[in-house]
Amino acid sequence: MQSSEIKTQILSHSPEMAPATAQNIAEALAARYEILDPLGEGGMGMVYRVRDRETTEILALKLLRPEIARDPAMMDRFKNEIRLAHRITHKNVCRIYDFNRVDDLAFFTMEYVDGESLRAYLKRAGKLTPERVIDLTRQITAGLSEAHAQGVIHRDLKPENVMLGRDGLVKLLDFGIARAIESDVVAARTIMGTPEYMAPEQSQGKAIDQRADLYALGLILYECLTGRRAFSGATPVEIALKQLKEKPLPPRKFLSSVPPILEAAVMRCLEKEPARRFASASELQRALVQPGTLSQQAPRMRMTAVFVIVGMLAVLGTYRMVNRQDQPAASSQVQEASANLPDRQQIPEELVKLFEAAKQGDAAAQERIGRLYLEGPARDRDERKAFFWTRRAALSGDGNAQYTLGQMYESGRGAPHNLVGAVVWYQIALRSGNESSRASYERLKEQLSSDEMAEAEQQLHRLRRDR
Repeated sequence: MQSSEIKTQILSHSPEMAPATAQNIAEALAARYEILDPLGEGGMGMVYRVRDRETTEILALKLLRPEIARDPAMMDRFKNEIRLAHRITHKNVCRIYDFNRVDDLAFFTMEYVDGESLRAYLKRAGKLTPERVIDLTRQITAGLSEAHAQGVIHRDLKPENVMLGRDGLVKLLDFGIARAIESDVVAARTIMGTPEYMAPEQSQGKAIDQRADLYALGLILYECLTGRRAFSGATPVEIALKQLKEKPLPPRKFLSSVPPILEAAVMRCLEKEPARRFASASELQRALVQPGTLSQQAPRMRMTAVFVIVGMLAVLGTYRMVNRQDQPAASSQVQEASANLPDRQQIPEELVKLFEAAKQGDAAAQERIGRLYLEGPARDRDERKAFFWTRRAALSGDGNAQYTLGQMYESGRGAPHNLVGAVVWYQIALRSGNESSRASYERLKEQLSSDEMAEAEQQLHRLRRDR
């Protein structure tokens, strides 16, 4: 993008600016960054995809409006954003790199996410399947858990600030109005955020904690499941009043296929009183990964169909993406499943999509299939296939699959009994943000000898290198 084009965009957002100033800003940007294309705009300014001329790295660059850059209070706010963001290091949180200011030019660079916002997706698709909502919840709660552990509340969680990467990763954006939990009471009670996604206590200017983020997440999940907002109105004031006084209809009123456990989790997030919500993002995450809870909610007919679908998709080439050491098992499964394939028209569409997503490398879908094989109806369980899919998901970075894989190694279900392997995968799951694995890891660490723990470290090193 030429500097003249950048100048035109800057002038369109700040018509009161002198053309010479806009030109200086455009030239200052072009000196360090190659502007590739615009990514979007908002109340704070414009966002571009850029290439750093020094490092050749592709980044996202947020250029603040000049009137904001001239406001000392606003600049303090963005400097605080950088300080807070640097405390959060997690795969589900977009990294912010640095902040720069020259005269009326102020911008910061951040990790570029190749994908689209959840808002853009919802505008295009309307809503998400319950399976995708569960995966979305797991990833968002993982990112929030890390942020809250660092003392940071997002305060403005909404679909616009949730990015869906093409690689399947979900990332949280814009901690720009976050405030440290331990900050002073006056600052903590400042009303900030987007009215449609504010917790009741936030819109009233009361002190808030991490449970305000969980309320906003509940609103997001409700919208993803139903295709409509939990509360709507003609004005922000009307919406805020509904947040205080009204209770939304349960999601199953609009979509009967929503698992009751998922509906219960969403509605608990939307409790008016913070004390009635989940106490933490980790607690919400655990509520959705209790063994067997989701699978037990599905009708038996659909559960049985799940296991038959594996055969169909295996024959179509599901196993081509398996890493080499899993190939013999894949070939065996293809042979076993090649007969008595069902008519695709008789298979629930959501299950077909689940397996197609797994075939394309979707780790959450692979983890879900592994769990279905492990915990489904007794006559359809297959621990070897459960191990196969769970391992694929674990190698792709799914923290829940990594935890389950550790359990399988520890118990000998679907895999040889191997405590060293179990402690390796518990440790990997813990580093991926799965707190459920902590107790298992600490327990096995006490049981294993120093030689066994050294072997675990070597295996962990090899896995990191190979991945």
